[in-house]
Amino acid sequence: MAAKGAHITPNIEVKPSLFEVLAADSLNITFYPAIKRVVDFLATAKPAVFGELVRYYDEFYLVFNGLVQGYYIKQYGGSLAEVFYGLTRQSLRSKTFSRKDRNWSFVVLVLVPYAVRKLEKACARWKEDYENSKHVPAHRKQLFRLLPYLQACYEGAKLIHYVSYLANVTKTHSPSLRVLELGLTYLSEEEESWSFKDVLQGKVRVATMISAALLRWLELSAFFLQFIEWWQTEANIGDLSKLPIPDAPDQDSNANKYANVCPICLQKHIIPTAVSVSG
Repeated sequence: MAAKGAHITPNIEVKPSLFEVLAADSLNITFYPAIKRVVDFLATAKPAVFGELVRYYDEFYLVFNGLVQGYYIKQYGGSLAEVFYGLTRQSLRSKTFSRKDRNWSFVVLVLVPYAVRKLEKACARWKEDYENSKHVPAHRKQLFRLLPYLQACYEGAKLIHYVSYLANVTKTHSPSLRVLELGLTYLSEEEESWSFKDVLQGKVRVATMISAALLRWLELSAFFLQFIEWWQTEANIGDLSKLPIPDAPDQDSNANKYANVCPICLQKHIIPTAVSVSG
């Protein structure tokens, strides 16, 4: 950060690097599956209490994401992931972040992902019904067939924006920010420092403590989620040497007929081999 601050002058505008904006986007995408894992774990431990959260997880996450993103958009002018990496949003024209920009940013960060997830799940359900020979209306068949192409076009547009942003052709790195006419810049406000003595004396706002706690929790969660992903990967792969060895099949008439002979070329074995799948 010191190197970045050394180049900040009133006449020079420092643009965040592509790696910083990509890291913020990746972190923002991680929230949904990460919290879902926590909800699934709670539902497994207490199905009577947390079972409904799994069923209505999209609605639960909509409320949670709306509260968190709404607070950070209003307080810092950016999403939680963007503020975590020291970034904030501003208009490409006025270099400000107006109330209209905040409202549209909230729609794109909270409401649009919810609608897209609902559409994807509905299309997957319609496609499954169609493959199971169930009646599906014509417009729904067209929709779930068209959805992969729309997703591919959007990913292609994102790639074009990444390359353009890296080449300094555009000031925005994503299609959504381009539509909103917003760009990312470094957060000018420094993090407020406070101690427990200031808390006891009432010098620190509750909102400040909550914001700091969320950011610290986010730092720990990033490592914890990576550890959980590694743990699950290792558990899924497992150790093949610990698998039970099946019993040998009973010999039939072909066993004696092709003893020590290759059943394909009917010649004696020169290099004995074994199938790697079954041994």
